[in-house]
Amino acid sequence: MKVLVARCDRLGDLVLSLPAIAWLRRVRPDWEIHALVSPAAAALVEHDPAVDAFYTWDLTLTDQRRPQLAAERYDGAVLLQYQASLARLLREAGIRRRFGPLSKPSSLLYLNRGTFQRRSRVARHEADLNVDLMRRLAGRGARGPVPTPRVHLGPAQDELAARFRQEEADDAETVAFVHPGSGGSALDWPPDRFAAVANALSRRRGWRVFVTGSHHDRLVIDQMASSLEPQVSVVAERYPLRDFLGVLAAGDVMLAPSTGPLHLAAALDLAAIGLYPPAPTMSPRRWGARGRWVETLMPPVDCPARRYCLFEHCLLYNCLDGIMVSGVVDATVALADRRRNERQAERTLQTSKDERS
Repeated sequence: MKVLVARCDRLGDLVLSLPAIAWLRRVRPDWEIHALVSPAAAALVEHDPAVDAFYTWDLTLTDQRRPQLAAERYDGAVLLQYQASLARLLREAGIRRRFGPLSKPSSLLYLNRGTFQRRSRVARHEADLNVDLMRRLAGRGARGPVPTPRVHLGPAQDELAARFRQEEADDAETVAFVHPGSGGSALDWPPDRFAAVANALSRRRGWRVFVTGSHHDRLVIDQMASSLEPQVSVVAERYPLRDFLGVLAAGDVMLAPSTGPLHLAAALDLAAIGLYPPAPTMSPRRWGARGRWVETLMPPVDCPARRYCLFEHCLLYNCLDGIMVSGVVDATVALADRRRNERQAERTLQTSKDERS
């Protein structure tokens, strides 16, 4: 059985789709699994042991990809996020069994194995919803828990991680990343508060703090810049994604709103502190980071939204102002300490086992 799994939107969405691919590999180890992702996200799957091969796709590549996908002669494909142009491409490529969410009228035309999920109305996590779609592709008898997201790195990225730690934070016990922008995916915490947290963490003995971001976050970072103390380093826009993964792997903890880098940090086994609004379609119940060391902070409000955030039309806007700097600093330090202590305990236990053997 040869199948194609497609998720061609944003980084965080793809990270929360990786558990579905890992789940399929676990329950159908003899299948050949290919991935179709956006060109910007290729680094997330290029070293994934659950993926046998991958292609990239966006609207500019449709004509080029059609003969390539047709030549693969896939037995089935699943779209983990519905895009009409992509679903049409898969049909034109001759893939006879096409799975995915029936979320738009055209999905009834292009997906002949579709599933009604009503994602915006269902209070379930994105990773679980993705695995639900995969279960139908896997067929009867496919069982097992939903894995935690995991991003795998290559040797060059591991080397970059070691080099970054040595050159940028050689004497640091804890390396922290502060990522202030969400790229428009959620409500944003004020830039001056992110700056205050970065400054407070950088004053702690043994801590080194870096501010990260892409070009989408430039305005927020510029607003932070005048408030940052000299010991806080801004590395925004310095690294392409492939290198950024290596840099991120050199860290210990990340603070961010609901955004792709927060999910990347958790999937790389960092401690991850997420700042989330309570509106159902933005909440951590649907979009929370998943990992070994994850904590979510939300404002203490009773959100009036039934599904979508009301933004300026809400009497509580911006409710994220209810998250205090001191609470974020305390939570970040506590989670980073917990991660360090647990990892040290694991290393000690492993050393003891090695010595006995």
